[in-house]
Amino acid sequence: MTTRLLGIVALPVFLALASCRGLFFWAAETAILTAVIVSATAPPPPQVVLIPPPREGFAWQPGYWTLQDGQWAWVNGYWLEGRPGYGWTPAHWEQVQDGSWQLVPGHWDASPPPPPPGAPPPPPPQ
Repeated sequence: MTTRLLGIVALPVFLALASCRGLFFWAAETAILTAVIVSATAPPPPQVVLIPPPREGFAWQPGYWTLQDGQWAWVNGYWLEGRPGYGWTPAHWEQVQDGSWQLVPGHWDASPPPPPPGAPPPPPPQ
């Protein structure tokens, strides 16, 4: 009876601890992905690359500069699978009030995506 009771109590405790371990790794991953990248100097100008034609159901993240170990490193552009009802705001650098530069990560906004380059403007609302 005591062994069975111990097994009944041990299983939920084990599962709770195992799920906390997963939660810890998820939180650590999230913390790494949301790190702020700041530079005292402006990033180099973007590299000249061929921009691929639009793909239905995908958003384009243009290439951009990032800092790795204090050195500028180019991140190539890539396609992201679209999310219905959301528009992609690409990663980009912004100068902040103290004069330094901050990399703003790309993110999905609950708004329509911007028109592709060279597309005619949308018709006015009626």
